[in-house]
Amino acid sequence: MITILPADKATLALLDVPEGHEAMVLRESDGRITGHATFVLVDDTVELLTVTAEEPIMVDGLIRSVLNTGDCRGAVTGLCRDENLALTLRRLEFAPGENGYSVSLAHFFRGECHCK
Repeated sequence: MITILPADKATLALLDVPEGHEAMVLRESDGRITGHATFVLVDDTVELLTVTAEEPIMVDGLIRSVLNTGDCRGAVTGLCRDENLALTLRRLEFAPGENGYSVSLAHFFRGECHCK
């Protein structure tokens, strides 16, 4: 079984996540961490900073988990400036802009999904 959970302080240190940043981790049933996504929540925006996963298909799940965390904490916008994630972000209906790729969380979670 695979789970995606918020990283605790020990896991943040193990992953060398910078102070003030948070992470969601992808854990296998044996406890191994096989992926993670780092993010910050600033005002009403959750900014996805990095995503790494052994299995490329898990990148989508990590992004969705970060967006869900932001939505639950009152964020209204998801933002990502990582061009390496452009194809995935566009598929998830993030729109390119001057500051990176962004998406309305209300539309993402409660709007009509056009994901391919």
